[in-house]
Amino acid sequence: MKIGIAGALVASLWTAIPAAQAQTLVKVGITPAGQPASGLNQETKAPEGFAVEIMQAVSADAGLSLQFQAMPFGELQQALIERRIDAIAGSFGITPERQKIVDFTHPYGSYRDVLIVKASNTAAFKSVTDLKGMKIAASRGSSYVKPLEEAGADISLSATPPESIAKLQAGSVEGIIENGLQANFLLRMSGDTGLRTVASYQPILVGQLAFAVRKGDADLLMKIDRSLSKLEAAGTVAAIKTKWGLD
Repeated sequence: MKIGIAGALVASLWTAIPAAQAQTLVKVGITPAGQPASGLNQETKAPEGFAVEIMQAVSADAGLSLQFQAMPFGELQQALIERRIDAIAGSFGITPERQKIVDFTHPYGSYRDVLIVKASNTAAFKSVTDLKGMKIAASRGSSYVKPLEEAGADISLSATPPESIAKLQAGSVEGIIENGLQANFLLRMSGDTGLRTVASYQPILVGQLAFAVRKGDADLLMKIDRSLSKLEAAGTVAAIKTKWGLD
């Protein structure tokens, strides 16, 4: 009888281990072409970017197992709500509207939107109000769409910043408003001298980057936040950002 009880206990432990391991898996949403924050390497198709590397370091410290899932930026928030993913890592900044729907960690970086036009366009645009009547590309789901609409711009929605830049290069739009981290990175990588970032333009939003989790997922939020703080104190976060050309 004692042997039977011991065997039952061992069996219950073995069946509990896979369940415990399954609970540590965190599905993280990223965009396919959102470098330097998050994206897929064109050659290997592996996730890359400073947000990806910070999340990987966080997971190693917190004992989490990661599974990255790439999708258009505009689908990230809904995928989180629908439990298709558990967290968002990328150029997903803190806004009052998003704070009503998701929970954010403390910030690990900052961002601002930029205006990019053809180099031949020498106008000194100062704000979004100067874009009235202009054909402007912007990523679907970004915080810049509504202000552009209110300013009277003719908006062409894109799935990714590279798509917006391609539209500008092709001449189908007159300018793009995109996250400066991504847009300037793409210009540096392409070496395209036919486009310019407008220095006089004042951004719609200067925001803070943070990881997002489902509203009320306090346990995951605590784990990520706690490890993120440790990595910041150790200089790991700063080193990763420097590697990707950020201050």
